[in-house]
Amino acid sequence: MKHPIRRASTFTLTAIITGLITALVGVGPAHAASSPLLDAQELRSDVSALTNDYIDRYQDRLTPEQERQLTQAARQARREMTTLVRVIKKAERRDTPAAWKAAYRQHERAAAMVDGRFDDVRATLESELTFVERLSAFSDYSSSMRDFQSLGVELARRAGK
Repeated sequence: MKHPIRRASTFTLTAIITGLITALVGVGPAHAASSPLLDAQELRSDVSALTNDYIDRYQDRLTPEQERQLTQAARQARREMTTLVRVIKKAERRDTPAAWKAAYRQHERAAAMVDGRFDDVRATLESELTFVERLSAFSDYSSSMRDFQSLGVELARRAGK
């Protein structure tokens, strides 16, 4: 008889290892997108899904105040990512150096904010997570920041920086 807990742990560990390899090698879905707009839209979806997943998965372990903080961080991240997508859409439409510079500046603000939100989420959740869950969260963070960096490199290139 196979133990379902051991099987679930194996799947979790496999997902973590795959995420870490992806983060180290630098391949992933965002690299396949054909434009900064598609990259930003995918990144927005990924960040939103990730924060919603954290809320759903760990909600029962949190105090009402911690849950409020986590929900607020998720809402702020979604707003910032939506603004980034809007500015990149405008830059693609105008296709001028000034528009791409504005998109790059917005990217820098969004990256700093998302990085800060991940720190807030980590601080809120860290004591509630197992070691394997903390590794998984680090993998999620690394992957998101790698995708942000790739998007920033492309935006900088288009802005002439």
